[in-house]
Amino acid sequence: MKTKLILLIGLFIFAGCASNGGERKPSKPRNFISYDEIQTIAGATTAQDVVELARPFWLRGKGIDPQVYMNNIQMGSVETLGNVSVHSIQEIRYMSPSEATTMFGTNNMGGVISIKSR
Repeated sequence: MKTKLILLIGLFIFAGCASNGGERKPSKPRNFISYDEIQTIAGATTAQDVVELARPFWLRGKGIDPQVYMNNIQMGSVETLGNVSVHSIQEIRYMSPSEATTMFGTNNMGGVISIKSR
């Protein structure tokens, strides 16, 4: 009886540790959109489309909107994302307010959406 109980407990432990068999997809980086990911976003024609579809939480600030930089040059507020063609983008990165302040100075309290062109 004890042997059966031990085997049964072992079976439950083994079954609980087993994988469901599905493949795991790598998670997307929270603060980065790569060229490859941009290519997979259907219907995106501007940087604004890419951000709205892939990382909409970048646009939901805490009262202060992020600034937009392209190739480390300030472009303006988030509305300027609509002026950047998806075909010219290599990558898009979000920088927190502390990272943005370190990189670009104190006028970036809402963070920065940084675009690197191809």
